[in-house]
Amino acid sequence: MNVINSEIYNQIKEVHKFPMGDLFFFENMIIAQVNEGEHVSFNSTKIAFKCIYNYYEVLKKPFGIISNRLNKYSIEVLDLPKYNKNLPNLKFYGIVGSSGFSNINISLEKQFSKIPVLAFDNITKAYNTINDNILNSSDDSVKFDIP
Repeated sequence: MNVINSEIYNQIKEVHKFPMGDLFFFENMIIAQVNEGEHVSFNSTKIAFKCIYNYYEVLKKPFGIISNRLNKYSIEVLDLPKYNKNLPNLKFYGIVGSSGFSNINISLEKQFSKIPVLAFDNITKAYNTINDNILNSSDDSVKFDIP
């Protein structure tokens, strides 16, 4: 389900549209919806990365990112450690997807990420779980309870 058609739509603080897709900024997380056929890499997301950095990192605020996989696209998994290094307050990475292909990608992304990568079958569950864990975590360490 698209974020704008979901029950969490009214919680959006800002929306940024980029050639690769849309970023929905919430109090404690971003939901990314990448366009069909895009290749997401550290280089292709530099402009979006700057928005994320300015919104969360400047304030030293812990946050999460949810990838709402409405479309098929590729990710440069070798770049995942670069995001972790450059976004030290990024605490959780959630993926919403329901296809077998998504499950294979999630397994691969978990191998390269230094933060918890969680899979969900709907956007509301992903939002609630990650938001609750961000709110209940300290700045220095995050404890995670798998739903």
